[in-house]
Order: sequence, then structure tokens, then C-alpha cells
Amino acid sequence: MANIKIDTRFGELTIDPAQVITFPQGIPGFEDSTKWKLFHEVDERGEWVSGVVVHLQSVSDRDVSLSLTDPSMFGFSYDLVLTDSEVAELKLEDPEDVLVLTVLSIRDEASKKSGMPPLDNMYANISAPILINTKSQIGIQKILMKRHGKISFNALAD
Repeated sequence: MANIKIDTRFGELTIDPAQVITFPQGIPGFEDSTKWKLFHEVDERGEWVSGVVVHLQSVSDRDVSLSLTDPSMFGFSYDLVLTDSEVAELKLEDPEDVLVLTVLSIRDEASKKSGMPPLDNMYANISAPILINTKSQIGIQKILMKRHGKISFNALAD
């Protein structure tokens, strides 16, 4: 299948349709956007630069992208339990195929308008990680429920 061009806030980008990630239910707040592309910084050799922000860009809406990072950047490692329906939705056969990312947000609205905010003005939404099956290219956002004032997951400090 031929590459496609999409218009994004980063400019026009050419993507391989095989790399499009489908979120069958959308992402909460962006239910109409079910097709996404993950972009990341690469070095001069084209290798992924780890430990940086990656961007999940909606294929259908140029203005919708989410900044994500590896939760270990914030000292977290998830011990998630998926429901049968989540496993089926992700078409998951091997837990090793799941990429877990956290959504980044900016604390100060003024920083959003000034370009790249300082890292100390960003925080991770650890209660709703993005899960992507790297084999099936299917993703979900797992909303971790609060029970009795605590989040029901194990965040293990590294």
C-alpha cells in the first residue's frame, strides 16, 4: 500500500499506512479520532532517541496530538491487569507486545502558548496510560479506577 500524506500541526507528514494505530473506541475526549500515528525523535542515523517525548497524532484531525512518554521517566512501572474485553480489543496474544505510555500535560496554560514548555512544567497522567499492541497496531487508553481515594494499580518505583 502506498504511503499517505497527512496535514498535522507539525506540517505535512508522509506515513506508511501499516504504521497507523487504530483505537477502536477512540481515546476519551477524542472518540471520533480512531486512526493515529506515533512520531518520535530520531538521531542522525535514524535511530529512535529513547527517553524523550513522542507524539500521537490523529490522522483525521490535524489539530489533535497527544504528547506521550515512557512512564519510567517519572519513576513508574505498571503492573496492569487487563480485562478479557481489553485483551480482545487489543488482539493481544503476548503481553510483551504491549507498549505502555503516559500522556503528558502542561501545568501552566501560558507555557502552552510560548512554544516548548520547560520539563518541570509538565506532568504525566499516570492514572490513564495508553496501551498499544505493537504487533496488531491497536491501542486503548486504560482508565484506572479510583477506589476509596486510591488509584487501583501498582506503581512500582524503579
